[in-house]
Amino acid sequence: MNASGTSNPSSAQPPALRKRRKPAPAFAAPQHSGRLLVRLAPHDTAMFRFLLEAYDHTAYFTVLEPKTALLKIVFSPHLEKETRTALAEMVQSLPFSIEEWPVACRPQECKKALR
Repeated sequence: MNASGTSNPSSAQPPALRKRRKPAPAFAAPQHSGRLLVRLAPHDTAMFRFLLEAYDHTAYFTVLEPKTALLKIVFSPHLEKETRTALAEMVQSLPFSIEEWPVACRPQECKKALR
């Protein structure tokens, strides 16, 4: 019995025997990834990686130009808001600039361009 005097059968069972909840449906797989460019001082690349990893896999990056520390940020389109928020918070700790990815095309056009 609970505090109101009624019994709740699911609370009386041990957790291992309770009926499991269905997970929320997953997002549909995106056709392309979102991308941004980041410019920062070359000696700040390791700190940038450390800070980005603290945001639980919202994005990853690859170095395009090591000497000038030009980074390509890659993220899932449904996490764009979270990625931009993370970068906005990171810029308060580490100076860098964010630029839009220069190549903007629809998925069909991108596939043709890659051939």
